[in-house]
Amino acid sequence: MGEPQLYSVSQLHNLDEASIKETVRDWLVMTRLLLEPVEMSINGEEEPFDLIKLSGAIGELTLTDDKWFQVKKGDMESTVHFLGTTLFEKTLINESIYQHWEPVYLDYLSKRLEKYGFFGYIRAHDEYLYHNTSEIEKRRRFESAEKTQALPKMRGINGELVVDCNSFPGYDVFHTGHCLTSCWRMFYGEPYKQLFPKQLLLEIQQVERVVELGDGVVIELYKNPFQWNEKANLKFQRLFRDQLGVPQLSFTNGVGLLKQPYIEFAFEDTVVQTVQYQNEQFQPAEKSEASYFVTRTYDFINDQYRVHRMKGALNALAYFPWIDDREEKMMNYHILYPERTLDQGLAAYEYYIRDAIELELSDKRYYDYTAILKFFIPERALEDFPLEGLKGKLTDMNIRQISQDNNTIQFSLEKGKNQLMVVFADQRTVSGNGQINMLQT
Repeated sequence: MGEPQLYSVSQLHNLDEASIKETVRDWLVMTRLLLEPVEMSINGEEEPFDLIKLSGAIGELTLTDDKWFQVKKGDMESTVHFLGTTLFEKTLINESIYQHWEPVYLDYLSKRLEKYGFFGYIRAHDEYLYHNTSEIEKRRRFESAEKTQALPKMRGINGELVVDCNSFPGYDVFHTGHCLTSCWRMFYGEPYKQLFPKQLLLEIQQVERVVELGDGVVIELYKNPFQWNEKANLKFQRLFRDQLGVPQLSFTNGVGLLKQPYIEFAFEDTVVQTVQYQNEQFQPAEKSEASYFVTRTYDFINDQYRVHRMKGALNALAYFPWIDDREEKMMNYHILYPERTLDQGLAAYEYYIRDAIELELSDKRYYDYTAILKFFIPERALEDFPLEGLKGKLTDMNIRQISQDNNTIQFSLEKGKNQLMVVFADQRTVSGNGQINMLQT
């Protein structure tokens, strides 16, 4: 694959016409130092690098433009795309070039993010490719067929077999327009407060460095971006992703990562609430292993922040957030897309069912409540539901009162002293505004 390369991405926002021209001119100066470009393109029209022509095009930029400029030399390149008041920048340079210009280039990126930063990251390009390449044939460029064969798989958008990148710590996903990932160095700007209270980012554990930059936060996971595949660094990368709750906020495999969370979220209008799980040493822990619970509540419009840490045991609300005291029912639900899986969603159904029925409740108040677990799945998945396959996964449980109609599949489970009602319903029963009739069975 040639010399290792560094890959950087940044998104700037709230730019006016003058600042757009200034930031693109600064980009041109920096890339001329890094690349000594020999080719360029303006909106895809490739031609030899022409400083006068490119500078003139930059001088004509307005807020109504949707344009992108690219400069290249060999396998190194840099691109800026500006749309309205937003600018996206991506750069790919060889390791030797980065090492020569490291302090200059990092200072250049920091100053831009400090002033206009929305989001940014810097990482080894090999790491980015390994964690974000789902197409099996494209993975031939950097790994053997045997290694690819051992990786988890899923169905792509068109039903094709692809690698499930959700299992990788450095996989890029999006939630409400925010990029979420885990890599060598990341910047989270002021808009990310809608997901993460700033203090949560500043108190993140087991990372190399955390510093404030402007209205945002820079987090560095380990010392050398090109040593990403060392066992310890991959562990830090995974732990950061888990601490940030990326698997809870966004996934592309239809069913989630099927593992215990380190943090959970609740969003309501202008307020975000997070619950972090910690062990006896106040270190990040999986939900089921937690001894301490750190609750943060942040009103990002009024900038009101509260935090509370308490020791205790998980109660019924932690697993069944919707409770009807009058009917003595408690419920949780998942919206899944089993068509993206290779097993019709069986592994996911089993995981979520066991997570609910194998719970040991410490709150005696809810012992006699009916526990309900709902799955909202597409109509086609209901029509071709693998009921016999699911029974085969749950042989250690008693299955009773199985009922099916056009819109639901329902049954009761019993394991030891615990009971659970499981309901599979058509996703169309979720209204357009996301409202769900939580406790109706």
